[in-house]
Amino acid sequence: MTAASVRSVAGGVSGAVVIVPLVAAHLEQVLEIEERTATTAWSRAIFERELAEHASRCYLAAVQPALRRPVVVGYGGMQLQVDEAHVTTLTVDGWARRRGIGSRLLVELLREARARGAASATLEVRTDNAAARALYASFGFRPVGIRPRYYDGRDDALIMWAHDVGGADFGRLLRARADRGARPRDHHVGGA
Repeated sequence: MTAASVRSVAGGVSGAVVIVPLVAAHLEQVLEIEERTATTAWSRAIFERELAEHASRCYLAAVQPALRRPVVVGYGGMQLQVDEAHVTTLTVDGWARRRGIGSRLLVELLREARARGAASATLEVRTDNAAARALYASFGFRPVGIRPRYYDGRDDALIMWAHDVGGADFGRLLRARADRGARPRDHHVGGA
């Protein structure tokens, strides 16, 4: 995703929020959000490795422009392998949740997946994260299995898949979700 393809997101988080490619300059704030929201936070080294893999990765930040320093309010990422997209992370800072930011990040990740030829998409989500599961279901992701003790060797992950991501129906779904993206959501998405 290039800077030229930046799209507007939700308003109402004390100003507009835009989706931009996640870059090294965002990492300090991303790591702070990781510490607040994830039970096992990714390290700077993990993010740096992921950001270096341009051909097979896409990482986005939801940023609230500010006078001195833009504020990162959320981020998401995916890995692409052949014709499959794997959403690896989707997180919105606690104070910025329920405003459609997670939905907008997911729209943009899935648009990028389609642009890169993905036919399907997958992700893992904590089995007890009902709000995130509902968000993903609203994008056509369906549960297909469980990864026992996936998170921290304790918590199970629900494996979800969306098929025909490259199809016309999925494109219409993304357009509809993007059109609704400026309105607050009832979903509460933490770490995926």
